[in-house]
Amino acid sequence: MALYVNGQKIEESEIEQEVARLRPEYEKAFAGQAPEKQREQLYEWSRENVIERVVLRQAALRDPEEIPPGLIEGEYQKMAERYGGKEQFAQRFGLSEEKERQIKKEIERRLRFDRLLERIANNAGPPSEEEARRYYEANLDKFMAPEMVRASHIVKHLAPEADSEEACEELRQILAQLRNGADFAEMAAKHSDCPDNGGDLGLFPRGQMVQEFEDVVFALEAGEISDVFQTNYGYHIARVAEKKPSAPRPFEEVRETIETELSEQLRQRSMEDFLDEEKARAAIEEK
Repeated sequence: MALYVNGQKIEESEIEQEVARLRPEYEKAFAGQAPEKQREQLYEWSRENVIERVVLRQAALRDPEEIPPGLIEGEYQKMAERYGGKEQFAQRFGLSEEKERQIKKEIERRLRFDRLLERIANNAGPPSEEEARRYYEANLDKFMAPEMVRASHIVKHLAPEADSEEACEELRQILAQLRNGADFAEMAAKHSDCPDNGGDLGLFPRGQMVQEFEDVVFALEAGEISDVFQTNYGYHIARVAEKKPSAPRPFEEVRETIETELSEQLRQRSMEDFLDEEKARAAIEEK
């Protein structure tokens, strides 16, 4: 049995090539599927992909609007330039005039195919603001800003030969002063090994600092000062100035992302609708 689409025979090798292309991702996604069912489904999907490509190519060739000869020649020139120019290209592959015409014919087919795909995509049009806002409201969880804190710290780094207990005790004394009302920024500027900006690290989400530091500061409330604690960088005292809980980003901030995603969905739907119409009209036979 051979597959024909509008009278055009589809070689089994083309379907098998598509099977080979799809197999790695398919087997990963459906690893738990029975082998026989997996082979059957993979072949069916590959067959359908090949049919869709064929009806697209056929639709592109039916378009009565010609491809400008200059565009075809320009694409041929680009191909030849990769081999040093037309003369070298012809010599390298032993091109006769007939073979050159065949190559240009294939370029024309590709340009027709690309033009059709572009027209189908353009038919989708951009999403409306109403569609974008509806998508935003229905998918707020996709647009959440992470929890953030603004923290300052006083740190004592530990050199390999340094006395860790001495550094820790120094910070305990600093902490006592802070508990008694000393200004954190002034103490950081005077005593910290990272005194810039009074130890202020700015606003940051989880994942930017070392885990031990984040475990402490994200557990503090705004205005709270930690006990002395240790990380790989040394001993620290941290103070949280501000906490921002996770919350949806404003619509305008994510609007471009939403419009890009919706545009892709609309283009995909436009392509599916076009293919459905073409396949409904096509004569797809096995004989």
